[in-house]
Amino acid sequence: MPLHAQARASLEELLDELGRPAAGPLIRNRDGGALSTRAANTAVCALGAAAGIGPADDGEAFGPHVLRHTFGTDLVRGRGDLASAPVDVVLVAELMGHSDLDTTRRYTLPSEADKTAALDALTVDR
Repeated sequence: MPLHAQARASLEELLDELGRPAAGPLIRNRDGGALSTRAANTAVCALGAAAGIGPADDGEAFGPHVLRHTFGTDLVRGRGDLASAPVDVVLVAELMGHSDLDTTRRYTLPSEADKTAALDALTVDR
């Protein structure tokens, strides 16, 4: 699975701390089993709340879905800490695990400000 270099380094560090387990979940519940989707969602929401991260621009409460939406949007638009230049939507779809570009499109719909910026970037005759 492709990972950002910093994420890969952090993961390598975690694996070293855990003694390089050969199998099983990396992040475990209290009983040592795999963390459920619900528990992972609760943990992400709690971390967001502790960091003071509020709802998304559309009012959606902070959680994994907002992180996923931000990932796709920032890559396609080439902004934020994720991308210094726009990334092709086909590549973003691959990274997000989407087989249909329409699914990726829902994550990356342009805002009115994005549309205005795109039009302002057009070259015009003088």
